[in-house]
Amino acid sequence: MIRQKTSTDRSDRRPGRTWKLAALLSSAALATALSGCASTSDGASAGGGGDEVVVGYSGYTLSNPYFAGLIKGLKDGAKSHGFKLLQTNSNGDNNTQVNDIQNLVTKGADYIVISPADASAIVPAVKAAKASGATVIAISDTIKSDDIQFTVAMNHVTIGEQSAQGIVDFLTEKNGSPSGKVIDIQGIAGSSAATDREKGFDNIISKYPDIDVVARQDGGFDTDKTYKVMTDLLQAHKDVEAVFTSNDSEAQGATKAIEAAGLLKKVGEPGHIFVTGNDAPAPAIADIRAARQDMTVSSNPIKLSEQVMDKIAELEAGKKVTGFIEWPGMVITPANIDSAEVKEYGIWADQVG
Repeated sequence: MIRQKTSTDRSDRRPGRTWKLAALLSSAALATALSGCASTSDGASAGGGGDEVVVGYSGYTLSNPYFAGLIKGLKDGAKSHGFKLLQTNSNGDNNTQVNDIQNLVTKGADYIVISPADASAIVPAVKAAKASGATVIAISDTIKSDDIQFTVAMNHVTIGEQSAQGIVDFLTEKNGSPSGKVIDIQGIAGSSAATDREKGFDNIISKYPDIDVVARQDGGFDTDKTYKVMTDLLQAHKDVEAVFTSNDSEAQGATKAIEAAGLLKKVGEPGHIFVTGNDAPAPAIADIRAARQDMTVSSNPIKLSEQVMDKIAELEAGKKVTGFIEWPGMVITPANIDSAEVKEYGIWADQVG
């Protein structure tokens, strides 16, 4: 059972953090990893005093709107509970993210919330942070380490399965049976979210031997990269009928490439190429409302990260919070986007500019 902390508890353990962490990170394995520069972005002063609860967020990107939603939820949750929030952004660099985690500990973070670029690469830093006295939490993605207190994330395998099932349903209606040609745009290599979404996609598609996955390419969770990849793939596969993408940034790239190739037809029109994504940022929601994109699986990162702060408050109150806490997703399509069910779940893109 986790006991309720007091100001004495925090002051007792903070002074030893810096030297403890330095000792833990002095191994040859981490010496290279720490060559990057820290990227604290909020300008907050180091440390916290008295009874103040300090929460550090280690993120790896701000370019994807989904993470703007995560940060909004963390800010809203911090304000609600009276926590101090420190933020970092490693811009996709694993070495920098390791260094960011070290700096958050040095600044006195009681809790470190991590959205990893590469979940394996930061495990030693997670271990070091835990050993120094910080409580480490994974958000939106999993980190395979016993040093993680709890994780709040969607089941990314389920996301892949829901997206793939959308493709199966479309092809079945279009062709009279589950058959047709599909392109698979994968996420960042090394990301557990990308790996699990791909697993979910394969779980469903492998059941239908007449569905031909004609190409698999890494889109890097990025619109521009996916646009280039999809442009090249369309040269060889103009007869593709559906595209699976690992997130909505990739879905945007795929749709733009289809449009540039003169192949874009609206949802429901003959010759339409089915495109599915997930995360539900504003561009995807706009395309669904305009019948340019077929579906997305939303995770509402604002509410997801607010729940992380709620769980931290429970820890502070002495409650036990451990393990994987699954955040439910919501399939959004042109047919249901205005439904009461979607409205209740929330379209988070309408809250983030």
